[in-house]
Amino acid sequence: MSKITLQLKLNEQQAKHYLQWLNSQYDTTMAEVWYSDRYRHVPSGERGPKVLLDLPHLAGICRTRSELKKQLDACATERAQ
Repeated sequence: MSKITLQLKLNEQQAKHYLQWLNSQYDTTMAEVWYSDRYRHVPSGERGPKVLLDLPHLAGICRTRSELKKQLDACATERAQ
């Protein structure tokens, strides 16, 4: 499978709002499937990885929000110095 790299340029306010939206999408989707019949009998320690494996768009949201949070934290650290 080939890898795709995205580069976005957002101001800090846009990035914060985008992160909020990504978090909302992740939380909503995960809540919808977490207790569904498909995952009900998957042990809780394995449930998250199984959901991310089955729902690649959710895995993409997870990776995107993680990277965005790193960038926002780096901006906050720079500003504090």
